[in-house]
Amino acid sequence: MASVRCKLAHYLENLQDMDLKKFKMHLEDYPLQKGCTALPRGQTEKADPVDLATLMIDCNGEEKAWTMAVWIFAAINRRDLHEKAKRDEPEWENAHVSVVCREESLEEEWMGLLGYLSRISICKKKKDYCKKYRNYIRSRFQCMKDRNARLGESVNLNKRYTRLRLVKEHQSQQQREHELLAIGKTLAKVGDGPMNSVNLELLFEPEDQHSEPVHTVVFQGSAGIGKTMLARKIMLDWASEKLYQKKFDYLFYIHCREVSLGTQRSLRDLMASCFPDPNPPISKIMRKPSKILFLMDGFDELQGAFDEHSEALCTDWQKVERGDILLSSLIRKKLLPEASLLITTRPVALEKLHHLLDHPRHVEILGFSEAKKKEYFFKYFSDEQQAQEAFRLIQENEVLFTMCFIPLVCWIVCTGLKQQMDSGKSLAQTSKTTTAVYIFFLSSLLQSQAESQKHHVSANLRGLCSLAADGIWNQKILFEEADLRNHGLQKADVSAFLRVSLFQKEVDCEKFYSFIHMTFQEFFAAMYYLLEEEVQRGVTDMPQNLLELPNRDVTALLENYGKFEKGYLIFVVRFLFGLINQERTSYLEKKLSCKISQQIRLELLKWIEAKAKAKILQMQPSQLELFYCLYEMQEEDFVKRAMGHFPKIEITLSTRMDHVVSSFCIKNCQNVQSLSLRLLHNSPKEEEEEEEETAQHSDVDHFIIPEPSVASSHRLVNCSFTYIFCWSLFSVLGTKQNLMELNLSDSPLGDAGMQVLCEMLQNPGCNVQRLWLRRCCLSHRCCSHLSYVLSGNQTLVELDLSHNALEDCGARLVCMGLKNVFCSLKKLWLVKSGLTSDCCTALSSVLRTNWNLTHLYLRGNALGDMGVKLLCKGLLHPNCKLQMLELDNCSLSSHCCWDLSTLLTSNQSLRQLSLGSNDLGDLGVMLFCEVLKQKSCLLKSLQLCKMYFNYDTICALETLQEEKPELIVVFEPLQK
Repeated sequence: MASVRCKLAHYLENLQDMDLKKFKMHLEDYPLQKGCTALPRGQTEKADPVDLATLMIDCNGEEKAWTMAVWIFAAINRRDLHEKAKRDEPEWENAHVSVVCREESLEEEWMGLLGYLSRISICKKKKDYCKKYRNYIRSRFQCMKDRNARLGESVNLNKRYTRLRLVKEHQSQQQREHELLAIGKTLAKVGDGPMNSVNLELLFEPEDQHSEPVHTVVFQGSAGIGKTMLARKIMLDWASEKLYQKKFDYLFYIHCREVSLGTQRSLRDLMASCFPDPNPPISKIMRKPSKILFLMDGFDELQGAFDEHSEALCTDWQKVERGDILLSSLIRKKLLPEASLLITTRPVALEKLHHLLDHPRHVEILGFSEAKKKEYFFKYFSDEQQAQEAFRLIQENEVLFTMCFIPLVCWIVCTGLKQQMDSGKSLAQTSKTTTAVYIFFLSSLLQSQAESQKHHVSANLRGLCSLAADGIWNQKILFEEADLRNHGLQKADVSAFLRVSLFQKEVDCEKFYSFIHMTFQEFFAAMYYLLEEEVQRGVTDMPQNLLELPNRDVTALLENYGKFEKGYLIFVVRFLFGLINQERTSYLEKKLSCKISQQIRLELLKWIEAKAKAKILQMQPSQLELFYCLYEMQEEDFVKRAMGHFPKIEITLSTRMDHVVSSFCIKNCQNVQSLSLRLLHNSPKEEEEEEEETAQHSDVDHFIIPEPSVASSHRLVNCSFTYIFCWSLFSVLGTKQNLMELNLSDSPLGDAGMQVLCEMLQNPGCNVQRLWLRRCCLSHRCCSHLSYVLSGNQTLVELDLSHNALEDCGARLVCMGLKNVFCSLKKLWLVKSGLTSDCCTALSSVLRTNWNLTHLYLRGNALGDMGVKLLCKGLLHPNCKLQMLELDNCSLSSHCCWDLSTLLTSNQSLRQLSLGSNDLGDLGVMLFCEVLKQKSCLLKSLQLCKMYFNYDTICALETLQEEKPELIVVFEPLQK
């Protein structure tokens, strides 16, 4: 029987290197009140599992050593070892007394007691200080200020915070696309099947027991999606002992904009600035860097060069450096490599950040679900009746309701509606676009200005617009008072805007100012190009450098679109289109007492036309981005003129807004002839499934990993959003009489989406001739609808259903439609559709009765020799007009060669035959060679790719080519 020492050593040998390190770390922190002696760190550091087991037993006896091990296995999340060790616990001779046979002098015992008491004192001081820091962080982060808050006003973060949707992202675009094609993608890129909810408590844990722990997590999300709110909530939950209690002793919140100020300091100084008192125990904290988490908020707003050579980076946490070098050193793991990082960023800076990271975990923030939008409204409005009324109004506007998945837009809408309610005004129908929402918000904030102040407001608005544009061109988001003066803004002027929250002074940064959000800077920058210049009184008293304003030439703006590293101009141009809407222009002129130019409308139209006609868009914008610009405008006459230059549309849709935008533009495109849509997501039942998920350890957030075992063909069952989208889009397509080609390949339509598409194809105004549906997650369930379409649609001539699990029953249903006398289909692709010989009788019947079918592609189906025999019966019928037959990789052998040889001499229409990747054998191919020499054989092309032939067969094929040059024989013999 194995001794306790051997058993314990065996358990420790099951620990991976990282787990063993964690085990040793927990040995140092094992609760002293349990009566155990702490192990000397110098001996545990280099000890292997056997030595460690011996050391534990020598210091504490067998029973206590075993108890320690069981406890630590649970602490390091090795539940398998924890449960097994509990079951395998030896029977102790004395359950209460563990005698350690050691001879110690009285002096040694006394020194040991002093050391024990000293460790208790140190541990207590450490816990007391950590508790003090947590209390400070809790008081600092428990309240938040709304962007339009008056002095002293604040909101409880826990009461306002609404859970966001998070989804795990992959490291590369290729991996991401592969995942989406395999499992589908929703608004949150989540499948409609069963989901595994993962708490943020486990965000830094490895994927499995064989993976390394995660030390860097990146939260990515678009502007206003809630990155900062989530970061602050994580800080608050940690301080409230709801998150990362065993993982991290200290969390440090680093605002990247503050670091951009360029104040040189060491990492020690930066950490010290996070504490409430001037002399925190930084050195003691640094002894365990693995217990530290740095939360870097707003990487995309970080100023400074991140292309420094590695030798320029900092490795000493006490060395004074520029802020950007400190953060770059932390991110690249040159400084405190054991520490963990949580970084938030906009997607536009993600590629730049990714080059600095080593094996990060990416999590995308997708905003609110529909259920959470409603929750946010009821949290924002203290009056339940007001919340009901506001939410009902927004629900009526489908597009704006969709936009409210962005928390910032949700806040702006709530703020504007509440202001109208409080003033006693009736709620007007809110507009659809981000531009309209921002205009409404801006006018609401300025409506309290007296009539006599309107000219002053107009002047300040011009200054803000020029300041915003100057900042955009120079990629600058923090401004000093000198910058304000250069744009005609005095400190008193800015304080007025502070009051209405258009422009705020940084709390922790003296004499630095920034727009309340990056999108507001982009909004004002767009206005800069539209505000007509006015001769203002007192202009001669302004500084001379006021004359050095950014170029107002919109051509320069459009030429540089997409060239900026962080994509700053993208939203500026979108807002530009939104602002030239004539109704909005009139509204702004009335509210802001300013004159807005309409002269650039023609320039924008010409720009759209030039981009639409470009064969390859070398840089931004893509077609979809152009559609976003047109959608922002919401002026149908202009959009129709612009969309008239898009006869061919190729776009990939990956978000709900992509769907809304594309539907709007395609609806207004009268001349589209070819349309290729790739839908990268489908939307689950957000409310029902998400509300069932509850947090086990924290109320912060969850990110959701789709269950890989869910069958793709069932992914769109009960998928209401995708169904609605398909209906809205396909109903539009049904009226496009010029639309001849429709490509929906690689889109997870599913059977529900296919049903909607079939309804569109039966529309009398639908003239689609070529339809591609490769890899669309279709099954046999949709084939009855498809069969009905084939029976009555006389315009459809090409149909590709490849890479869908139609199976034999689905193929038989399709054949029923193909046999209809009104079916005009000429080319049919059923590549890799799960077919066998069972469906070949139906296919053979189609070949006998359908005079229009000329091309049939059956590659990658296990038809076998029997299947080919059945097909040949139909091919030999005099009514068969098939010209091309593809049977590559169909599990064929030499036994089918006689049937095919008979076919080649008798069929008068077949011109191309492809038989690659089949084991036909040399005798079978030799038979072909003899048959093909006959004059009665009219075949023009024979494909025999990826097949092995012996020397005699190769010679026979070469002789055939010489004797019959009009016949093309392609063979690529593989060498054994």
